[in-house]
Amino acid sequence: MKILYAASHYHNSGIQLSRFLNAMQDTDHTIKVAAYKSSSPKGQAIDWTLDALLNIIEPHRLSLDGDNLSVYLKQVQSWGPDLVISDLEYFTSKVANELNLPLWQYSSYLINFAISRQERNSLGIHRNYSEIVKHDAAHYKRAINVIDNSDRSFVCSHFGDIQKPLTLNSNFQWARPYHEVSKYHVPCQHFLTASLVGKNKRILAALKKYPDCVAFTDGLEHYDNPSIKDIGMKDEYYCNLKNSVFFACQGYASFLADGFYNGKHSLIFPDYEDGEAIISSQLSQSLGTGSIVSGLDDIASITPMTTQPRYSNDIKYLHQYIEEL
Repeated sequence: MKILYAASHYHNSGIQLSRFLNAMQDTDHTIKVAAYKSSSPKGQAIDWTLDALLNIIEPHRLSLDGDNLSVYLKQVQSWGPDLVISDLEYFTSKVANELNLPLWQYSSYLINFAISRQERNSLGIHRNYSEIVKHDAAHYKRAINVIDNSDRSFVCSHFGDIQKPLTLNSNFQWARPYHEVSKYHVPCQHFLTASLVGKNKRILAALKKYPDCVAFTDGLEHYDNPSIKDIGMKDEYYCNLKNSVFFACQGYASFLADGFYNGKHSLIFPDYEDGEAIISSQLSQSLGTGSIVSGLDDIASITPMTTQPRYSNDIKYLHQYIEEL
C-alpha cells in the first residue's frame, strides 16, 4: 500500500510522525511524507515541505489559491497514494478530498474536537486558556470541515487508557500513542528526567536547582546540571524516565504518554506558544495524570505520584488499524 502521511506544524506532530515511521519501517508499505520545517524530524527525508504552501507575508492566513498547491496536488495525483493520513493538516486534507482519496485524521490535537463542549469546559480548557485556544483555533471551522470530510478520525492520546477515559463523540476513535515501557534498573535512577524539544533554557535553569537531573533533547548543548543527552538514545531515555523520581516535559502529548505508560505523574512546564501542548497540559492536570508547574515551584517539596494505565483492548496503534484494511 502507498501511504501519504502529512504532519501539521505543532511540535508534537514531528514526534508523532517519527514514531509512526519507526513502527512502519519493517512493513511492505511505501510511505511518503509531507511536513513543515517545524515538524520535520532530524535526519528524516521529507518528500514535500509544506511551508512552500504558506503565504510569505501572512503565513498564518491559509489559502487554497497558491500555485504551489496546484503543483502539490498534481504530484500527489501522479504518485497515487492508496491512503492519506493527516495530522489535521489542512492542505493535504483538501488535496485528498479533491482527488477522492481515502483520508484519515490522526492527531493528539483532535481531542479538542472529539469531546463535548460541556466536557471541555468542565476540564478547564476554555476556562483557563480561552484567549490562547481561541487564537490558535482561528481556523476552527476549517478544522471541523476537514474532520467532517475524512473517512476516519483517530485521537492519538493516552487519555483513552486512563482508568475513567473520556467519552468521544461518535465519529472519533482512540489510537494508542507509540511508546515503550522500560524496566527497573539502578544505573538509570535519578532525581528527575526531562524530555524537551529544543534548548529550553527556562526549564534547564529551573532544573539546575536540583541534584542529579537528566534532560533528553534534540537541542544538544553542554550543561553540568542537568546532564544533557540525545533524545534519539531511545533505550536510555525510557530507562531514565522509568527509574527517576520525577519526570518533566513541556506538555507535548507524546512525552506525556511516555510518562503515563511508565507510571509517572508528569510535571509539566507548558509551551504556551503551542496550542496542542496547552490542551494536553490542561487535560493532564484535570484528569490527574500530570501537574502544571513553573520555575518558581519547589519540585523537591512535591510528593511523587504514579499513574496506572489500563490498556483497553478496544484501542490499537495506528499501524494496527492500517493492517485491518
